[in-house]
Amino acid sequence: MSFQGQFQAIVARYGVAVTLQLEGETLGSGLALLRPLLDRERKFLPTDLGVRRQELTLCLRQVEIPFPDQPGELVLKTGQRTYDVVNARLIGAGEEQIYWRAVLARREEESP
Repeated sequence: MSFQGQFQAIVARYGVAVTLQLEGETLGSGLALLRPLLDRERKFLPTDLGVRRQELTLCLRQVEIPFPDQPGELVLKTGQRTYDVVNARLIGAGEEQIYWRAVLARREEESP
């Protein structure tokens, strides 16, 4: 079995459905593994109204829907959660493309 085949089996069992959007337009959907980045401390960022928490998440996603190179508001959604894409890169072995690795910043839920 290829590396990509092994990743597909893992994401099929443990992954969650995600949707990738650029500037509000859906680019596609697929499965991904989402895990908190435990090697980093939770960060508190200053804002005009005080401080807010920033949680970073590691995303390993199927290669079928590529992350676009063009700038813009790129978000990944799963269920009720929305994440801003901080960075993304394609991971491969030799000529084989295995998965996308991205770092996501979780958006705070907006209060009514």
